[in-house]
Amino acid sequence: MSAILLKQAFAKDISQDLWAANAFMAHAKNDSAFVDHDKVNLPHAGTSPTVAKDRSSKGTATKRTDTASQYSLHELSTDPTWIQYSEELLVNYNKRQSVIEEHKNALIDALADNVLHDWAAGGDSEGSSVPVQVRTTGTARAVGLETIGSTAPTGNRKGLAYADVLAVITKFNKHNIPQGGRYAVISADMLADLLQIAEFKSSDYNVRKPIVDAPDSFNWMGISWYVRSKVAAFTNASTPVLKAVGASSAATDNGAALFWHKDFVRKAEGAIKTFLNLDDAELYGSKLSVLARYGAIGRRSDNKGIVTLIESASA
Repeated sequence: MSAILLKQAFAKDISQDLWAANAFMAHAKNDSAFVDHDKVNLPHAGTSPTVAKDRSSKGTATKRTDTASQYSLHELSTDPTWIQYSEELLVNYNKRQSVIEEHKNALIDALADNVLHDWAAGGDSEGSSVPVQVRTTGTARAVGLETIGSTAPTGNRKGLAYADVLAVITKFNKHNIPQGGRYAVISADMLADLLQIAEFKSSDYNVRKPIVDAPDSFNWMGISWYVRSKVAAFTNASTPVLKAVGASSAATDNGAALFWHKDFVRKAEGAIKTFLNLDDAELYGSKLSVLARYGAIGRRSDNKGIVTLIESASA
């Protein structure tokens, strides 16, 4: 039978794209009241006073010199999408609403990528210091980073081990970071590593049995964990360097997880603004895009309260 005589039908539900989990962004100091400003300044207390035992002479008064760091507010926006008038006539699902939803999801995904990057960069707005870095020491497995550009990350990386989690916790404890309010975002590959750790599966270390349902968020070792398809990428060096969001991949790049305390990171996030040009005479249809303002930074210029756990290369 001729194809032009065959009847075609569209389901009313459209298969949407898939997006990363972004619930982790709620756990930070919220500066969203200032999202319409150009910069947010963060004051830092100067040197703490000296404490003496059984003082026999008067103390010397010194002035406390406070400093400030700042972070800029940025705009994220999507490229416009053209919806032709005839397209909306020929399909029986709400294409315009579907396109708007895709734009919003893409914007939120990009916002989360940038917030993770800015937290991983730390709180030194001058960029002269970075948060504490811990390297993975676990069993070798294939690198799981996405490919951006023409070069794919290749080879094996050491996976997440129980000792690595203890190393992160030890860094927090040495910096006097409060016990409550610690969070982590790990990649899907690191979750697979975690599910193979005996201490993670043992009821002696975990009151819940996370291996049963492998959720995308859970609590363990005093940390609230979130799982995301991507977190951050670092160069392969003795002191790894954080790569920019969207930077082209290198074969030796390493994935990373981010650990923080909710009171030691900040963010500002504005409402999503939708721009819609209806019934454009030249397009014979409509076009739309979305925009939102955001900013993020570590709270302290000394980067305490943030730890990056970075993969190590493995033969």
